[in-house]
Amino acid sequence: MSDHDKAGTTTAMRSEPLAQQQGNEALWAQVFAQGHPELNKQHRLHKKLPSDPRCKLCYVPFGGVGGWVMRRRGKGRNSRNPNFCNACDGFIQAFPGGADVELSVLYVDVRNSTQFADNASAATVSRRINAFLDQVTDVITKADGFVLAFYGDCVVAVWPPGFSGPQHAQKCLRAARQLGRLQMRDTDGNSIPVGVAAHAGSVFIGTVSALQGSFRDVSIFGRNVNVLARLAAQAKPAEALVTREILEAAGEGTGAWQQRSLQLKGIAEPVTAFSFL
Repeated sequence: MSDHDKAGTTTAMRSEPLAQQQGNEALWAQVFAQGHPELNKQHRLHKKLPSDPRCKLCYVPFGGVGGWVMRRRGKGRNSRNPNFCNACDGFIQAFPGGADVELSVLYVDVRNSTQFADNASAATVSRRINAFLDQVTDVITKADGFVLAFYGDCVVAVWPPGFSGPQHAQKCLRAARQLGRLQMRDTDGNSIPVGVAAHAGSVFIGTVSALQGSFRDVSIFGRNVNVLARLAAQAKPAEALVTREILEAAGEGTGAWQQRSLQLKGIAEPVTAFSFL
């Protein structure tokens, strides 16, 4: 993952007041761990409507005929928070907070991107990243994954049971394998080598806010997130690195995987990883 400059401190960044978040843990646990009946109903409906991009939470389409239909019904992309529709942004604003959830997480990171950028125009780099994001997002969403964030040349996705069902680990592993095998190319025909990492465990997933609540998003935190980020940095081009935890959660043996012991930066104990090449 590329390092990114942090924003200046001229504008204060503040988290939600703790009192405002209290009492919402059970709601977010239902959304991400068990599945909220109304939200799951919306998922089934909205997935049938074309087309991407979509709201990160309810999957309502912003593009194509489906987006036009939903806008006519008063549900469209939020102007100040374009990752969400106006209804879901209102929900996040009304019910800030989060919960610890057992789920599966995946990182996909472009390799050699700095070297490529040094020898290419900004327009070429932009086309390359857009092609990468399109292809990765397609694989993740078809495997019932929840695209959490784009960080330049990295995609972070989660498979919460409330969204993806009890087979969340199997679905995440399937996406990891497919992405490791995928021969991605940009519109100029350049190869896009990627490294992939997947892990399962307890993660805090919930809302974050900035500018006194004027911008909100959903993010993940915790040791398991740190382990996965460090593991992703070790993945070679066209390699999927996964942990024992996600293999066990998926009920999958290690026979098809090559075992590696890795000392990850900032992680005290060596981490046993399994490579799918």
